[in-house]
Amino acid sequence: MRVVFLLIFMIVLFCMCQLSYSQNNIVTKLPCTDVMAQESKGRWIKIADVGSYNTKETSSRNDQIHDMVLKMYPQATGVDAAWHRAAGVSYFGAKRKYKTTNDGGLTFDYLNLPHFTYYYYNVGLFRYWCEYGKTNSLMPGYPSETGTWLNIIANDKLGDLASDDSWTINDLPVLMRKPPKTIKEGIEFSYPEEGMTVYHVLIHRKGMLPYIPVSRKQYLDYCIIYHTKLHNEIIKTLEQMPVRSLEEQEKEKKEKLDKFQKQFGNDPKKLKSNVDYYLSGYQTDQQRRDEQVVKAKKNKDDELKKFTDEMEKTTREGLLDSPAMVLVKYYSSPYVFETDPAKGLLLVTENPVYIRRDLPKYVPQFFLVSLTWDDWAPQKKFADIFRQDFPFEKLQAMIDK
Repeated sequence: MRVVFLLIFMIVLFCMCQLSYSQNNIVTKLPCTDVMAQESKGRWIKIADVGSYNTKETSSRNDQIHDMVLKMYPQATGVDAAWHRAAGVSYFGAKRKYKTTNDGGLTFDYLNLPHFTYYYYNVGLFRYWCEYGKTNSLMPGYPSETGTWLNIIANDKLGDLASDDSWTINDLPVLMRKPPKTIKEGIEFSYPEEGMTVYHVLIHRKGMLPYIPVSRKQYLDYCIIYHTKLHNEIIKTLEQMPVRSLEEQEKEKKEKLDKFQKQFGNDPKKLKSNVDYYLSGYQTDQQRRDEQVVKAKKNKDDELKKFTDEMEKTTREGLLDSPAMVLVKYYSSPYVFETDPAKGLLLVTENPVYIRRDLPKYVPQFFLVSLTWDDWAPQKKFADIFRQDFPFEKLQAMIDK
């Protein structure tokens, strides 16, 4: 649902971006420069909220968050700050039963109904810029394009889930999220994505995690199941590959040899060379199929050995119950587990026990903060101010209230 809301918002924004800027430009006394654009006083702009789930209660909490951001950054400089609110149904902690559709796709049924509402505060920072081809024309930031967004979301999903992956633990889908770099009384600051200007914070109830780490043993057990099934399907497909009759293949072979005879009959040396080369590489359809099956079975054994060897190593080291962190799910080369948290992704399931069902659905029980920014001085400055001065403890004080 949140994806739909964001899509609607981006479509509306895109349409607005197609409007002519000619009536919005600011005529400057001196020739416009980047420095002038970066020092321009911008605007805080409230744009339309997204979705039909916004209520007085969710809007009130989003407005509190906006007040925190506004107090931290009262004067937008070099940018326009356009913000809105949105809300929807949260499926956090919902169990799933996966099934295959008639066309071979994957779908699922929820085994329990969602309990509460997710909602978010979103602000985009749109840079001021000098209008191309016009010396004394400064363009305001909004509406234009930007890659600088701040999202503060209550009660939403905790990680990424591949749409074609049906791995569950206790009927809860396995997610991937960045591991925490520092943890301070229920506030987790995640490792940034390598080489990217991205910042993530998870704020939750003190003393209780909203997620359950997947252990190395759970991961290895499932990888063995996953690759056994994957390779068995490959082997079965190869074994069932249709082949022509031997009589048909022999006829084709004879026709090929007869063709060589006609082409090179007057040159015995060249004839022998071509016939020998052809026969040395000749295989029947059955032989080619059997060779591919043997190769596929070896690939299966080789891949499974990586995980069984890792299971033995992890057992010896006493790390079976430690959290599983990987680069890519099920990928085993050059190693199974990633040990550098700046690179790896933590495997988790959402913790349904974390949800307090005695609270109204609109009450925030955890927050996810996501900030990404462009390489433009005012936008980078906002990112610096936010990371240094935003009162995350006030967000935590809102939890369960």
